[in-house]
Amino acid sequence: MALININYESKTLGMPVMINAIIPQGRGSYKTLYLLHGMGGDYTTWITKSRVADYVDNTDIAVIMISGDNKCYVDNVHGRKYFTFLTEELIETCTNWFGLSRDRKDRYIAGMSMGGYGAVHAALIKPDVYGKVFSYSGLLDIEKRFDNPQGINTYQIFGDRGKLSDNRFDIMNCLKEDNFKTNVENYPEFYIRCGLYDQILPMSRQWNKYALDSGLKVNYYETAGSHDFIFWDKCIHETVNIIKEQSYRMEDIYGNSNEY
Repeated sequence: MALININYESKTLGMPVMINAIIPQGRGSYKTLYLLHGMGGDYTTWITKSRVADYVDNTDIAVIMISGDNKCYVDNVHGRKYFTFLTEELIETCTNWFGLSRDRKDRYIAGMSMGGYGAVHAALIKPDVYGKVFSYSGLLDIEKRFDNPQGINTYQIFGDRGKLSDNRFDIMNCLKEDNFKTNVENYPEFYIRCGLYDQILPMSRQWNKYALDSGLKVNYYETAGSHDFIFWDKCIHETVNIIKEQSYRMEDIYGNSNEY
């Protein structure tokens, strides 16, 4: 396994970007997890605050981590195209550099908090890109964040509040689109995780209900935990086991909990 730090010029973003990549040492065609951080984080967050490197050691799983710059991983209305970078340029660039598998079933996306929103949004808008999607304590109701921005420039990112749905930023509303409903069988499976003591737990519960009502494949679990890396480290541990297609007991990772 190699941990590679890269600084390169993104054509889509028009600026230098930093990438941390965990790459297996083998013959290529690796499974790949695109791992997104939350508000205030950067491309180093998962490496420094979780054991993700330990969990993927001696596997065929590559992990790609970027900086979201507090821009929610969407094409900003008054800014740069982070969604296009994430779902197009980053995938093509890293696949060519590291010999990653081009098979959709081998490509995964996950994130916590803001990154959970970014992962779900990416998969809803481009369902043919990812095999499975993971949200940990996801900021899944973007209208609530718009009304309580907590330091982010919501107008720069999303434009007018009334156009959140028109621009497909509101992922609750995406589930109601006619195009979505007629193609729901083509969407990947979603894994939604949230801690019972997390203030934004209602977002995960509501999104799960909407998704199930819409016919999406959703694996939902809530357990003891808060909005912190104690919980998110357990989430990434479980995710790696799922990608490895390894049998395990939930309680071995999360402790004794009740499924919702």
